[in-house]
Amino acid sequence: MTSILLATLLALLVGYLLGSIPTAAWLARLRGASIFEVGSGNMGAMNTARNLGLALGIAVLVIDAGKGALATVLGSLLGSALAPASAASGPGHVLLLPPLAAGLGAVLGHGFSLYAGFRGGKGLAAAAGAALPLYPVGALVTAALLIVLTLLLRPRTGLAAVITVSLYPFLVVGILVWSGASTARALTIGAGVAALAVVVLGKHALAFRRERRPGP
Repeated sequence: MTSILLATLLALLVGYLLGSIPTAAWLARLRGASIFEVGSGNMGAMNTARNLGLALGIAVLVIDAGKGALATVLGSLLGSALAPASAASGPGHVLLLPPLAAGLGAVLGHGFSLYAGFRGGKGLAAAAGAALPLYPVGALVTAALLIVLTLLLRPRTGLAAVITVSLYPFLVVGILVWSGASTARALTIGAGVAALAVVVLGKHALAFRRERRPGP
């Protein structure tokens, strides 16, 4: 268990450093703008697309999702390299812990970037990317739900995101169980997804509070 704990902590750190890459801030700077001073001030794809162009917003979305996916893959590699093979049959499939921790680190890094004064985005794209290597069907179903709710509730895109993220862990666990995954695997992944959801919901709450704050 010591080796799997080490792999998990290292994966969390690697994921955080990777997720901290401030994609929107750096791309906005190429346009001579500060992403924190345009629109909502959020370092994410939506704010970038609305204020700096759709093409730049799509680039931010793809790169941010890629950060999350790469973090999860690196977490899996760390787990395989540092943990004994016998850990795969341990309780709760403990070899899932490093990739889940790496994905969580990526979302934390995106939301509180080390390279941008601990500012960041809300983490939706990073969370979606982190999901793809481990539970792609659950991630795609959740993305489809987000699109449907966004169309139904527009222009209240924030509400659509909050509803989707709140349902995210339940959707993933349900789909995993339905597809034949063991209870241990489903619950382990579900706990990791719940951690992602808490971070994303927390960032939405902070953004909502900032938007409601009266001006000077």
